[in-house]
Amino acid sequence: MVTPENSKETDIETSIIKVDIAIVGAGPAGLAAAREVSATGATAAVLDSYARPGGQYFKQTPQTFRAKRPGRLHHDYAPAQALFGVAEASPRLTLRTNTTVWTAYGSDNGFSLHCYRPGESSLEVRAKKVILAPGAYDRALPFPGWDLPGVMTAGAIQTLAKSQRVLPGRRIVLSGSGPFLLPVAALLAESGANLAGVFEATRPVVMLRYGSAAWNGRAKLGEGAGYLRVLRRYGVPYRFGRAVVRAEGAGRVERVSVTRLNPDWTIMPGSLETLEADTVGVGYGFTPSTDLSQLFGCEHRYEPTQDASFALHDARQQSTKPGVFVAGEICGIGGSAVALPQGAIAGLAAALDLDPSLSSKSEANSRLARFQAEARQAQAFAGTLNRMFALRPGWQSWATPETIICRCEEVTLGKIQTAINEFDLKNVKAVKLTTRCGMGLCQGRVCGQAVSSFTASLTGRDPAETGSFSNRPIVRPVPLGELVQ
Repeated sequence: MVTPENSKETDIETSIIKVDIAIVGAGPAGLAAAREVSATGATAAVLDSYARPGGQYFKQTPQTFRAKRPGRLHHDYAPAQALFGVAEASPRLTLRTNTTVWTAYGSDNGFSLHCYRPGESSLEVRAKKVILAPGAYDRALPFPGWDLPGVMTAGAIQTLAKSQRVLPGRRIVLSGSGPFLLPVAALLAESGANLAGVFEATRPVVMLRYGSAAWNGRAKLGEGAGYLRVLRRYGVPYRFGRAVVRAEGAGRVERVSVTRLNPDWTIMPGSLETLEADTVGVGYGFTPSTDLSQLFGCEHRYEPTQDASFALHDARQQSTKPGVFVAGEICGIGGSAVALPQGAIAGLAAALDLDPSLSSKSEANSRLARFQAEARQAQAFAGTLNRMFALRPGWQSWATPETIICRCEEVTLGKIQTAINEFDLKNVKAVKLTTRCGMGLCQGRVCGQAVSSFTASLTGRDPAETGSFSNRPIVRPVPLGELVQ
């Protein structure tokens, strides 16, 4: 309770930054966009919630670590350093880290992004154009025990080991699908972790179907082969067609159940085995951060191979909302190889829109064409990987009626099934209103895709028809004082 004795008046101050272009995200896509904007002479504000630029892919250790050889953490350290240098030194760029964009809107005069920085005054960025490069986050599929302490996403484990130099546990198991498991496993092995096993759900026969197409990205295949050599050197078991489908323990993970999978990822009878482990890293691809693109009213498309919706855009990375450009994982999961040229396209195209005279310059057009060619080539390989490691519907059979799907509100699969059957629910929004799925602190970022998948299968509808959780005007949790403007 606030009383006259302990209350005081607070003057809410808002710092305003006016620039030509606002860039949300300082990962590969955002940094590449910033480089191109700066080169044209336009001004930009680069906003990122991390303490240092780089995003998840170019994640840096804290400055206080004073790392002597930070390049050992990155395959692309040289280009990353070049991008860091531009972002931090260019007089045309304003870099704001530790900055969360919690709401945004457009008007006839441009765009306004409201930001929160802990311990500082409110920040509003006003811009003529916006580039959204917010990246993506790990997808963890629900299974019994996935809510136990010790179960983490593969990305969280990588962050602890890569940027904090901390091992997450004493005996670690990794489970999931996709190439991201390999660098995480290799990093752990080289950091001295006790890896009990790495389990890739996709079967080798599926990978062989895409062998010829995958060869177009042989540089990346060589990188993957290097990770496998690391695992062999450290004696880490790497198994295909298997997954962790249960975690158990008294108060935290103590053991896991690993099973062989059928082609559709249902459990192969009689194949369960138990492994002792205190940490489980799970990662089944990535979910794009589309809350801001949805808030701006950009149109999105559902992509079945990735079981996710992505922002629509043209060849110049402009979304269906005029003045809003998108780049990186928000357009389709493709990693830094896709994000870098897409970010460059978005930055250059946004600047060209601001200054049409630049469009007549052959150098600008040549750079744009080169970046577009690079993006197409990288997207072709990324598309092959997405099809190769696509989720199979059988993963839903891992969950039992007692399995918690929405961790924030502790909503079980059984409760979702009952609500759909009892009230004849047809879409995700109806499930949310009836069960409270997605109403917790994460606002459906963790459970959203799973709820959508279960809703589609339980109602017999296409996932594209069941929709997704609707965004609120406040897309990130902020202190109440931020709203008092």
